[in-house]
Formats: sequence, structure tokens, C-alpha cells
Amino acid sequence: MMNCIHNSKGFSIAELLIALGLASLVVTAAFMVYFSGTKAWSRAENQMEAQQNLRIAINILSTEVRKADFFKIEPGNRGIMLIYKDEPSKTYRFHQGSGEIRMYGSGTTVAMYIEDCSFSYANGLITIEITTKEMDGIEEKTYTFGINARGKESDG
Repeated sequence: MMNCIHNSKGFSIAELLIALGLASLVVTAAFMVYFSGTKAWSRAENQMEAQQNLRIAINILSTEVRKADFFKIEPGNRGIMLIYKDEPSKTYRFHQGSGEIRMYGSGTTVAMYIEDCSFSYANGLITIEITTKEMDGIEEKTYTFGINARGKESDG
């Protein structure tokens, strides 16, 4: 009976420990690749969402500014009122608490994830300066857009 036990083929403890160590290295490397991939995916999604959000906001604002017959930049430069001859006026304001640019009255959100926003006017050009919020993988960045104003600045 003793000869059967000593002659049996099997793994020694040292071989098992080496195999276990190698397997744990492979599994650890696989998880590291997976988690870095999901982190990169998350950053890319955040960046895409912020850029798309900004593109939509600028598209809406530039279209509305170009259509307006008159405009008025609100005190503090945080909003702009657009006055039309044939339709009701529209006011867009930056709400710092929510980090959004909204259309006043309806409350429709035009842009989100905004840290700061200001409107200014000089020489026929309305300038909109938007600073996006810092998000995972995206640093805070300021974008400046100039829109040729068809309308005239309103006195009141």
C-alpha cells in the first residue's frame, strides 16, 4: 500500500504555489486592462457629451441671435433677451446654481455642465463665453464664440 502512495503522480506544494501565483498574475493583469478600458470609455463618453451639449447650445443661440430684430444683454452679462417683430421675445440666462443655460419662461435647458457663461456686444458682434465644468477626464475649459448680430441692440 505504501508503494502506491509514493509512486502516484501528482503536484507538489511548490508546483501548486507557482501555478497559483502565475494564475493570479494573469487574472490581475486582465482586470487592470478591463478597468483601465472602462475608465477610458467613461472619460470619452463625458467628453463627447460635453462637446455635444456645447455644440447644441451654440447652434440654438446663434440661430436665435441671427433671427432677432433687437437684443439686450442683461445686467451682469449672464443673459440675453432676443426681441422679434413677428414672434414673442426669448430670454436665455445662465443659472449658476444648476450650471445650466435656460430659456427664461419655459425653463427649457439649452446647455448643461456649465461652470460660467457671459454675453457681451461690440462692433456688431455678440460674444458668448462659456466655461465647461470639470468632469471625469475633462478639464475645465473656456470657449468663446462670436455671432454676427442682424438685429440692433435695444435701449430698454
